[in-house]
Amino acid sequence: MDHAGLSASQTDRISRPNLVQELRLKCFVVADRYVNRFVRFLTLIHEGFWLGWLSPDDLNALTAGHFDQSQFFSSNVHNRSGFFEWEREMLDRFFTQGSRVLVAGAGGGREVLALRRSGFAAEGFDCNRVLVKASERLFDELGESRHVIYCPPDTVPPGSPTFDALVVGWTVYTHIPTKQRRIRFLEALRKRALENAPLLISFFARVSSSRQDALSHRLARFWSFFSRARKDAVEIGDHINYARYTHSFTEQELSEELLAAGFRITHFFEAGGFGYSVAIAEEVAEEP
Repeated sequence: MDHAGLSASQTDRISRPNLVQELRLKCFVVADRYVNRFVRFLTLIHEGFWLGWLSPDDLNALTAGHFDQSQFFSSNVHNRSGFFEWEREMLDRFFTQGSRVLVAGAGGGREVLALRRSGFAAEGFDCNRVLVKASERLFDELGESRHVIYCPPDTVPPGSPTFDALVVGWTVYTHIPTKQRRIRFLEALRKRALENAPLLISFFARVSSSRQDALSHRLARFWSFFSRARKDAVEIGDHINYARYTHSFTEQELSEELLAAGFRITHFFEAGGFGYSVAIAEEVAEEP
């Protein structure tokens, strides 16, 4: 018997399926790469078109619909969960214990409840009626007064400057469309705060603009030229994802918007696309 020939035949039969498998896997990797690139390209075209075609009020309505359907943000589990670690750290560092705090974008009441349990006199407002109702249920169950009220999108309840500190709810600032609206929102908040009041704000962050950001921006500007609904300029960092509007900030962009509204950044942190900052309310110049 030719044992050498048998061994070679067995090796050939074993190696042939391995080669076929390797070829199939290589084909998959190449196909997957190009399909994903094509999907990303279609996503950018889709996003750029709607960013250019939808008005700021449309974008607010889109975001509102997202949070209307969110079971997470209206849940007791979330709203009784207390502070995030970074929130606790910033409050301990910059907020005076027992001070009066206004929470903008208070949602279902998580921040307001956590602040009150920590000894602060906190109250808040939100533009989403579903989340405001969730906060009402929360405080009703606790046997407390309702500490979150409704306020229209991108606005602040009017009043005198009586608050010692301000909080913009978790990533709320990220969902306000257009630089002009964001600055007006911050200006209105500034009017409710005392001089040197700290403001805690969180947001989606970016270090610089990617090619995808630039392409989405160019497409949005192109379509906004034909859209009568879009009057305000589209910005790099604007996105529509998970059926909601978002804007991601560089440190310079955030600093410029805060400064324009009368706040000076004293602390900035960014990592992995998320950031938070503390800014101080500067003295309001008296009108001549």
